Amino acid sequence: MRWLGPAAAAVAVLCVGWAAWHFGLFERFSDRDELVEFLRADGWRGPLLLIVVQFVQVILFAIPGEITQVAAGYVFGAWLGFLYSFVGILIGSGTAFVIGRILGRPLSERLFGKAALEKLDRAVGSSRGRTAVFLLFLLPGAPKDAMSYGAGVTGMPLLEFLLISNLGRTPALLFSTLFGAQLEQQDYGSMAVTGAVVGLVLLVYWRYQKRLALS
Repeated sequence: MRWLGPAAAAVAVLCVGWAAWHFGLFERFSDRDELVEFLRADGWRGPLLLIVVQFVQVILFAIPGEITQVAAGYVFGAWLGFLYSFVGILIGSGTAFVIGRILGRPLSERLFGKAALEKLDRAVGSSRGRTAVFLLFLLPGAPKDAMSYGAGVTGMPLLEFLLISNLGRTPALLFSTLFGAQLEQQDYGSMAVTGAVVGLVLLVYWRYQKRLALS
């Protein structure tokens, strides 16, 4: 009966994918205008839809999170967009972690790659394990949603993972919702400043990676 847990986890992910396809969420997720209209539901439905959207985006990690995060800021403003997105990403990250743990090491290596899981293992097992995992989720370019699945097969406890990984996600998420709010207000000067700050961070990260490669 060892196969029952992994099979149930795989079915759960497939069900989320089927529901996203059946209700046309893939098209809405990939088009900012469509997503904005989708999220502009009356009353409590709009925030709930955003939480669901961010949850699905983490579970089906092939969907780019930047589009959903900018749309969140556009519709709800920087701070509420950040809050609702954070809740959805938190739930999605925890769910992905649990699914990864249920799937187990062999199947997770096939799905997410042995090298990626070994990188997480080294981060968790290092003398500065918490800092290393935090940096993996902080730095741009890392497959954060896929890593949430992979973290499930490491020795890291769930609550510790959620705290560290979502703190690491926070700066990029805040920049995205802030940019979306500035776009809605047509505050192009502030958008330019936000874009310049993000560009500077990416440049510093690129130079840091280049120095590591040369050392």
